[in-house]
Amino acid sequence: MIKSLQFCWPKVLGKSLWIASVFASTQLFATTFNFTTGDVIIGFRKATAGGVNDLVVDAGPISTFTNLAPNTKITITAYAAGQQLKMVGTNNLAWSAFAYFDNSITPVGVQGTLFMSNPRYGLSTQSDPYYCDTASAQGQVISRLKAIVAGATNNANSSTTNTATAVLVSDSYNVNGTMVSYAVGLGANLNFNDTFQADPEQVTAANFTTAGTATRADFYWMPPSSGSPNAKYLGYFELNTNGVMTYTAYPTATVVAPVITAFTRVGTTNTVTFTTGSAGTYTLRATNSLGLGTALTNWPAVNSAAGTGGTLSLQDVSSVSNRFFTITAQ
Repeated sequence: MIKSLQFCWPKVLGKSLWIASVFASTQLFATTFNFTTGDVIIGFRKATAGGVNDLVVDAGPISTFTNLAPNTKITITAYAAGQQLKMVGTNNLAWSAFAYFDNSITPVGVQGTLFMSNPRYGLSTQSDPYYCDTASAQGQVISRLKAIVAGATNNANSSTTNTATAVLVSDSYNVNGTMVSYAVGLGANLNFNDTFQADPEQVTAANFTTAGTATRADFYWMPPSSGSPNAKYLGYFELNTNGVMTYTAYPTATVVAPVITAFTRVGTTNTVTFTTGSAGTYTLRATNSLGLGTALTNWPAVNSAAGTGGTLSLQDVSSVSNRFFTITAQ
């Protein structure tokens, strides 16, 4: 936006003096939120009171997530964990993912379709599926989701931190309920202002960045239907302690056991290298000689990473000489 401030002097002795225009430029950004109906939106907000910013991310078309081969893992690259997500914070962070087909989509039979995340309460246990509801009922949810998208669209050019796929929105942003922040759209009862059947959010711990344990939320497909059949399971999102999110499609129940292939110690840094499968979370655990009689899964967790199907390395920084390591998978 350009503001113009003009100073005019009248004619003196029949001669025109000069007219000067002083232009003061204000913030002018060219960012546009690159959303198309059917794209997957990931919303981040502070789970505790006093949140300042929400982050609304367009993770790309739903077809990307529904067309993956089983156990395929992709990284969500639509936001910058170190620059954008840090404006919300990764500790005490609440997040969910959703997509929808409104009445602008053809064929008519898919209108009112929802895709929604459902938090896991343990890394290795799938959540209970949602039920599918009528197009009318799911349309009420969609109207709230569209307001969140409109809020991000209207705030896209408000900061140089924003990009075409990730927009920071004030946590309390609300324009007549039609353009809102993710937090406002979710509502006080955390169910999109009492239109959805449950709370779709996963929440990180207060010490998430140092605890070494990722969080997961399953992703379900809900075509409009009567009779409340179960939603179709698609896969799960995983948020790691460094703020990076991945998505794994149709994971199998089997997690490949790790094999430690190398160990090095340089100064106080211990590095354990091991094999992984394409699904599951691999955790580096450590104990002293007194803990050797304890089950490996009860050894204190030091660090963790999602399986990639390749070789990974995790580190432990400690000056303690009496230290034993193992890798567990779940």
